[in-house]
Amino acid sequence: MKDTSVKKILFTFLKLGLGVLAIFLILRKVDLNEVYEISKGVNIGLLLCAFLSFFISKIFAAFRLNTYYKTQGVDISDRLSIKLNIYGMFYNLFIPLAGGEGFKILWLKKRFEVKTKQLILASLLDRVSGLVALLCLAFIFFPFTSLDLSFKWLIIFLIPLMYGAYLFVHHRFFKSFKVAWIKVNAFSIVVQALQVFTSFFILMALGVEEQVINYLFIFLLSCMAYVMPFVGARELAFVYGATYFGLDEELSLTISLFFYLSTAITSLLGLYFLLNPKQLR
Repeated sequence: MKDTSVKKILFTFLKLGLGVLAIFLILRKVDLNEVYEISKGVNIGLLLCAFLSFFISKIFAAFRLNTYYKTQGVDISDRLSIKLNIYGMFYNLFIPLAGGEGFKILWLKKRFEVKTKQLILASLLDRVSGLVALLCLAFIFFPFTSLDLSFKWLIIFLIPLMYGAYLFVHHRFFKSFKVAWIKVNAFSIVVQALQVFTSFFILMALGVEEQVINYLFIFLLSCMAYVMPFVGARELAFVYGATYFGLDEELSLTISLFFYLSTAITSLLGLYFLLNPKQLR
């Protein structure tokens, strides 16, 4: 137990170190005064639409994970799954030593006869389905970007190949979860599409009218960096992606920061369950 605690503390310091490095690299590339000036002109109404879109995406994300839970005999309502998901987000953002996924696994273990391994696999498979959906949307957006590449539309054909390989691996090695595959991946597409809408509303709120597809494509790629467990990973990917596409780096960081703000606001709702634990029934 002591070794586990030491490893968790070391891992937390590693995340903090990587986060500091990411922020340092971002600050070297952007002018924060310019970011501030861009932020001042934001349309609050459209920004609220972005926040709402993100919040709804997290509701569907809770449905997705609960679909996996049910295959393992964890019978909780979708409403409770939403509460646990938001509470888990609060832990991830504001109590990093605890961790949201770890909290949910411990909470469920106390109430259901289920192996820890199966709950961990449910969380991992849930994330994998999200990454596959991100790749699918990125493949769809890619032909419409400004990159001058011959036959770039052929990337569309990777989608059925990717899902075919994913289906084979999922059914071959995770048999107890296979009945949930179709439903989970349908939820994943909805979740990621709503987050693309979140980014789109932020772009509209900032008055961006040109190269919208490029910004949305970079957003999808930067979301893949979010699997890296440290603050600033997505922002770093967004800024460097903008550099590659010849886009405005300050605007890209502003978009990413407003997306982060939508995450933080949704996560703060979890404070209610920290203060009122009886609501998690």
